[in-house]
Amino acid sequence: MRRLAVTAALGLTASTLLGGCGFETRQQAAAIVNGHVIHEADVQETAKQLKAAKFDTAESIVVTGLIAAPLLDEALASTGGFQPDASYASALAAISNPTETTKAFVFAATVLQQEQVPPAVEAKYQAAVKSADVSVNPKFGSFVTTAGPVFFALGPATPSWIKPSQATSPAPTAPAAP
Repeated sequence: MRRLAVTAALGLTASTLLGGCGFETRQQAAAIVNGHVIHEADVQETAKQLKAAKFDTAESIVVTGLIAAPLLDEALASTGGFQPDASYASALAAISNPTETTKAFVFAATVLQQEQVPPAVEAKYQAAVKSADVSVNPKFGSFVTTAGPVFFALGPATPSWIKPSQATSPAPTAPAAP
């Protein structure tokens, strides 16, 4: 009986420690897309690199691009993948020593700004957005599907336990007697 209690206690301790690691990772994540963690530090570094290159981009926009990047890559796979163009090369040339995360953001921004995205690729991307398992750190908003070209936005995050109050209009008052 004692051996069973010790085993149970060790199992509970191990699961708590392992579960804590996952919690810490989720806390440091700006977003998680289909199990891939986008770290907040990477978002900050990308925003910093973009700002230094005179592409002043808010961190929430960086998160949006980094959520879109793997979904776009998946949609483009059937066409042979992304073929870098002059705008992509020009943007990267302006950034001193871009990180892989910064390159992913520039890739997403370049593809989303192209006006000649084949309809089949757009349809695959839209389907990937709809089926994606995306969680976003509330600091950056919440994942909301929308119309194209990005097909999602990071909307305002309102925790489910906060209910908007019903605005009541003040009761009319009688005019003061002269």
